[in-house]
Amino acid sequence: MDVKSLLFGELFLASGLVMLIFPRRIRLYAERKVAARKSELSARSSERFFEERRALEAYPPARTNALWRMKGACLTILGLALLGLSYFR
Repeated sequence: MDVKSLLFGELFLASGLVMLIFPRRIRLYAERKVAARKSELSARSSERFFEERRALEAYPPARTNALWRMKGACLTILGLALLGLSYFR
């Protein structure tokens, strides 16, 4: 049994299932977090890294739940594959 594949498989499976089942909650949380950080920056807060404001505006969070569901499905499949590999090794 491969312990590293087992741990990563469990982690990927858990996070993938959450993304697959609750995509709306994750998307809304990401949107709130970006909006809050933009408002902090407009209130003259210091940037955490170089050109943070430009990065927030250039790369907004996903607008639909479909992208989060696809990421969740990929992570779930990857997690199941890793778990299978860890048991058959």
